[in-house]
Amino acid sequence: MPTIETPVRSAIEFSIAVLCYRAEEEIIPFVENLHKIMSLFRFEWELILVANFWQGLNDRTPEVCRELAERLPNVRVLAEPKEGAMGWDMRRGLSACRGKYIGVIDGDGQFPVEAIFSCFAKIKSDDFDFVKTYRVHRQDGLYRTLISIIYNWIFHLFFCGSDKLRDVNSKPKIMTRETYRKMELRSNDWFIDAELILNCIDLNLRVYEIPVEFHSLGGRKSFVKPGAVLEFLKHLIEYRYRRSQRAGKRI
Repeated sequence: MPTIETPVRSAIEFSIAVLCYRAEEEIIPFVENLHKIMSLFRFEWELILVANFWQGLNDRTPEVCRELAERLPNVRVLAEPKEGAMGWDMRRGLSACRGKYIGVIDGDGQFPVEAIFSCFAKIKSDDFDFVKTYRVHRQDGLYRTLISIIYNWIFHLFFCGSDKLRDVNSKPKIMTRETYRKMELRSNDWFIDAELILNCIDLNLRVYEIPVEFHSLGGRKSFVKPGAVLEFLKHLIEYRYRRSQRAGKRI
């Protein structure tokens, strides 16, 4: 009697990690809109909702994300007690992605979901290693704009060759799985975006940037504090020191 084989699920082509930190119900319309558009794809894809949480903090984000995953197909939730800030969340989210192409975007709605598809189409069609956006129009106020200008100015000052990249912190960021495996990422905080770009430079990867409009946060306050600039500067110095140490060992 012939055996009936269960169809094997095809490999996932594209995974995108959505950073949902403390978003609670505000994450719902963003995920629903993203899911609706991604459902038009004719290949396997997945959304990873990164809902990591600080223990003891009243945060409904993990519960809200689990409810979304229960009613939306191709959605998984990563909800772990936090051991770090944004960088830790991003590293955990990217590592959870199973696609041939993987990416990350903030879930606060400031970046339009359409940017994900522009970046994915570019990396897929033109064989880049890493594709990201840069912000050409910003609606998030003077404070955030000024912080971003200072970030990028310091970054370009410290690292030769980085001036070709316009906007360190802009998302989405999409890369091939092979690219991610080559990277050495250790940041647990806001430096993770710069660390990704520095890895691209050190590995001599093919990087492309796409312009995007950056929306307002609405009524929510920014998590970026003024001290983040000093912390960013500290990490840049540490990274350059580690780079010089690696170069010294190769001599």
